[in-house]
Amino acid sequence: MSTNVYNSSGPALPAIRYTWTGLRTLRSTWVLTGLVVLLQLCFALVDNRTGTTGTQQFTKGLSLMLLLTSVPIVALGVNAFGMEYRHRTITTTILTLGSRAWIVTAKALVVAAFGVLTAGIAAGVDYLCVLTIGHASPDPKRALVAACTAVLYVMLSGLVGLALAGLTKNSVVALSVAVLWPGVVEPLLISALRLDPQVVPFTAAKLLAQTPADAHGYDVLPLLVLTVLLLAGSALSLSQRDV
Repeated sequence: MSTNVYNSSGPALPAIRYTWTGLRTLRSTWVLTGLVVLLQLCFALVDNRTGTTGTQQFTKGLSLMLLLTSVPIVALGVNAFGMEYRHRTITTTILTLGSRAWIVTAKALVVAAFGVLTAGIAAGVDYLCVLTIGHASPDPKRALVAACTAVLYVMLSGLVGLALAGLTKNSVVALSVAVLWPGVVEPLLISALRLDPQVVPFTAAKLLAQTPADAHGYDVLPLLVLTVLLLAGSALSLSQRDV
């Protein structure tokens, strides 16, 4: 007797509901998402705003999100797959949902939703603090580009963490790689190989968020392509797993 949960809606909605239920019932999910907003608020309260414009204050606040507050979302993405392998529930998930492609897709959609919502709230906190504490108003166009890029960066970082956990099947390894890659590996590669920062995934996206007037929209493409490739690799790895 089959145990999968397909119904007339197909595999999509059951897989998303199953994944959402699994993540929202983890205390770590809410701790990690809350930490993003809390860190952003703490930075806004202690930031020295002397002699800076509203746009500079806003992008400086977003730089914290790119550097530090994206890490909890990366950890959330890692948990979405890593916890399954750690507690050996991945077999139950496969037997329940059936479609392995939709398992990865559902996890990606849920992690992306958490990333966008959390980063969006953090960006909103940053903006409001510029208005109320910094007594300045960021340039609307530049602020919108910077905020959208920062939110996209956080979301894609979470998806990279998810994909790496699916590929390595190890939370510690996946989190280490996902954190060290943008902060250590890419700067070393740029310095050693004299690479153009605009073709290096995480660095290019950071530049778009930090200098929206000088960067181009396509600077986020390398990170987007990398994320898609890693997710495809994760889906392929899961499809080859024996139940």
